[in-house]
Amino acid sequence: MAQRAEWGSKVGFILAASGSAVGLGNIWRFPFTAGDNGGGAFVVLYLICVALVGLPIMMSEIMIGRAAQKQPVAAFHELQGKKSRWAGVGWLGVVAGFIILSFYVVVAGWAMDYTLKSIVNFTGPIAETARANSMAYRTSTPLNEMRLTLIDRELDRQFPNVERKIVSAVKPSTWQMWSETKAVAEASPNEGSAWQMLSEDPERAQAITAGREVQTELDDAKAALRNEIAADIARLTPANVRDRAEDLERRRITRDRTKEVFDAVSGDAWITVMWTAIFMMITMGIVLGGISGGIERACLILMPGLFLLIMVLVVYGMFMPGFGEAVSFVLKPDFTKMQASSVLEAMGQSFFSLSLGMGAMITYGSYQRSKEGLAGQSITIAGLDTGVALLACFMIFPIAFSFGQSPEAGPGLVFMTMPLAFAEIGDAGMLLGAVFFGLLVFAAITSSISLLEVVASYFIDELGWSRRTAVLTIGTLIFLLAIPSAVAEDPVRQIPGWRESYGMGFLDTMNFLASNWMLPLGGFFIAIYAGWFMPKRLRAAEVEGMWPVFFMGWLILVRFVAPTVVILVLLQSIGVLNADELLHGLFN
Repeated sequence: MAQRAEWGSKVGFILAASGSAVGLGNIWRFPFTAGDNGGGAFVVLYLICVALVGLPIMMSEIMIGRAAQKQPVAAFHELQGKKSRWAGVGWLGVVAGFIILSFYVVVAGWAMDYTLKSIVNFTGPIAETARANSMAYRTSTPLNEMRLTLIDRELDRQFPNVERKIVSAVKPSTWQMWSETKAVAEASPNEGSAWQMLSEDPERAQAITAGREVQTELDDAKAALRNEIAADIARLTPANVRDRAEDLERRRITRDRTKEVFDAVSGDAWITVMWTAIFMMITMGIVLGGISGGIERACLILMPGLFLLIMVLVVYGMFMPGFGEAVSFVLKPDFTKMQASSVLEAMGQSFFSLSLGMGAMITYGSYQRSKEGLAGQSITIAGLDTGVALLACFMIFPIAFSFGQSPEAGPGLVFMTMPLAFAEIGDAGMLLGAVFFGLLVFAAITSSISLLEVVASYFIDELGWSRRTAVLTIGTLIFLLAIPSAVAEDPVRQIPGWRESYGMGFLDTMNFLASNWMLPLGGFFIAIYAGWFMPKRLRAAEVEGMWPVFFMGWLILVRFVAPTVVILVLLQSIGVLNADELLHGLFN
């Protein structure tokens, strides 16, 4: 049997493992998740969850890989015997890696497309059109109409915080029932009769009573806020009103055009498949080079390059007018914006961001023979991953705030909101856009090579395939599975009836299956195995030299805290548990 490949150095292992963790989840998902959940308050909870959940499970995965010197399936065979059912956990990771990579390469392909678009300055014509049309708007729109537009825009910006506080007085299920009932009754030809019939259900009648009280309070608060905003707008000079209205109209036009660009890219099957194929070939080419000659060598270049590009954009953001607001948003916790579900969101983000539950850390750990430094390596990897996530906020939010974009823009923050900001910047926007989306591509590559290695290593270890055969065969199969995700937004070429049957597109279905089911279950069983079932002598060998206090802390976390948290995240994500509903019932 050929000798198992090894990392060329500890630094190579740390950079490769960090690269596996650092990906689109850090630069794309973390900023908009933080924005949706209160900024600094979410960051605090995220850091706590990394320490209590992410780090213990990461240590467990690396420990299992180092002890077995095998990829996930073979690792459990090696440690527990060929007939052990624990091998199912390894299989779960392998299948999860296969599925995740199949849609990950599609999103990465979009990033490649946007990189090229930025190089050819696709936002330039958008900005020119927006400027011309907004100037025409300034000269042709009555002043009073402009004032009303400014009032409505400011009301839309401020009212959600007021609404959140008022609605929190009732249970989420009660408010949802009221909202559904109100929508149905108001849409009915005979609204009075509809209210009467809907009130025949006692539970719904209670929701209607409670909902009407809250709705009245909301209406009063909205009217008061509108009057306050209108008074502020009334004090502006006509020139100030026109300036603000022109800016608002320019951004509206730019936003609509950038959304059209993204819809065109994601909805064009040929373009998306092409970029997906190119990105998949790059990934396969790196993994074909092996551990030290391919993955490690690539990460030794890509990871420093990734950090450099991030720092370039962070430094640029420091000179933007919105940098102070961004720092306050990220570092100043506002727990009034938090909900119980936000806590679980932080738990889930910390778990998924560290590339846990898919066997990547088991696989990478298996290429390391040294039994030293488990805790230090894990802390370094988690620290680098968390650092990139935080830097991504300081990279994105100063630009967003400087050009009037909301940090709560959701998943569109990267592909729709950021191009809008780049268009506003002017000539420098072309360069910044190319750097930004190139950064996304770098981050995606470091994660995609680990996902392909997880799957390919199974066939190399278990079936004796050559690396070339395994990578080319599995890479091709993953690409074939990626095609339905790539065409999911194309109305002509998408799988007929899929969206109607599943309530979401093919890409979203694969994402939900892997992220909401497979990864949490994989992480849960890995924690249980490492904490309770891993042979003590093997575990002791892996933690040799670790401080006893640190080891006991890890053991408690991996045995009790991490599994409990992962189960809560799983139940919340699949809709079995509603944390907001539960805590409202306990404290009200």
